[in-house]
Amino acid sequence: MSQTSEGVTTATVSSLTGTEREIMVLERDDAVEIIERLRETHHDQRGRAFLLNITPLILRMGARWEAKREVVFEHLKTGFERRFPEPNWCIAVSENTWLAVLPTEASRKGAMSVVDMWLDLGNFFVGDLSDADVPLYAVEAYDVDKFAIARIRMNTFFERDEEEAHSVRARPGAMPEAAEKRTEASPQMAAIQRPVIVAQSVAYAGRTVRVASSAEPLFEMRKMVMIGHRLEAMVIEGSENTLLDRKALANMDWNLREQVDVANIEQGIKLIRLKEPDARKMLMVVPAAFSTFASNRARARITQEVSKAAAEMNLKVLFEVRGLDGVPPHRILEIVSLIKPFCMTVVGSVSADRKSIAALHKCGLSGVCVEYDGVKREDAALNDYLSALSTAAKASAGACMVQGFDNYRQMAVARMAGVTHASIKATAMMSAKVSDQPATA
Repeated sequence: MSQTSEGVTTATVSSLTGTEREIMVLERDDAVEIIERLRETHHDQRGRAFLLNITPLILRMGARWEAKREVVFEHLKTGFERRFPEPNWCIAVSENTWLAVLPTEASRKGAMSVVDMWLDLGNFFVGDLSDADVPLYAVEAYDVDKFAIARIRMNTFFERDEEEAHSVRARPGAMPEAAEKRTEASPQMAAIQRPVIVAQSVAYAGRTVRVASSAEPLFEMRKMVMIGHRLEAMVIEGSENTLLDRKALANMDWNLREQVDVANIEQGIKLIRLKEPDARKMLMVVPAAFSTFASNRARARITQEVSKAAAEMNLKVLFEVRGLDGVPPHRILEIVSLIKPFCMTVVGSVSADRKSIAALHKCGLSGVCVEYDGVKREDAALNDYLSALSTAAKASAGACMVQGFDNYRQMAVARMAGVTHASIKATAMMSAKVSDQPATA
């Protein structure tokens, strides 16, 4: 018999199905009530009860655990109840285990949801845990104060499930033991599919560039929940194979920039279509330069294609007008009025300085988007930097969106700094997978 935590002991047994399991003793006053609740509903027999062992998180937190214990379990509880209303329920069983019962979800989907919550928990408190083995167990009521638990390995456990007999498909962050086979990963708070990057070449007046597109995960920061994707382009100079920065894009010929924006939007929509409906979330952020939106031809093409795709995928659209530094407010207001009927709202993108941000006041925008400069900062310095930007953005247009964070720790700091929305770079989540396609623009 092995001691797993204070008040919980386990011993190895074998279930009727032949799966090696452990008996987990619940040494707590309400143990009988927990067991009876499972037995009365039979949710455990239907594969809807899961146990998460958070010991790996505790070890990483070290001395911080004692002070953060209640906060950790409250984070799990709050995230669970936000996503899964009654009759779903959860409870902290011991100091290092947490029970989740999901009668409204299919067995495999429920397990995946708990994996997502585990990755969310790790990212919030200690950083990315997607490379670690997921400490997830299936649970059955065994005795008046005991669980029978069996380790769940997502790539094999459900293959014998009669309800869902097909093999489990690669799932974000759910199969560290099969990492060499997976095409997706998710260090996220809700299911983030590992992004794929695709590219094509466009040309104008003898200049050729490659447009590599990705669907960046977009988060609402107050609840730290993923709400959609941002169609982001990386533009590479064809002759020199160098990545063009914000300044180089701003100086690009308007006709070539139009082709870049259209190519990025078309490719980005294709990437979102490849995702499972649930993974698309609710929002699609579509960026294009002010000069592109000012073109009648380009604006008609973009609004038509985006509206059609959004309707087919049941998504809301947020247009992001880029390159607004130095543009007169009345011209911004004019373009916003032309594209607003085709979307939920419009935000404007400028350089990350307070003067540029302040210039967007009273331009019809719902928020300001700035690109993270990529400078490595300590958490305190990053908080000060982002606080100044978010304060300016909120005063100017009501919301602050930061695009292109390198990791989730930066996003956690951004949340404390008052940033309302943020996206993380696809290149920070994976090695780029680029496939050339013939130009369509």
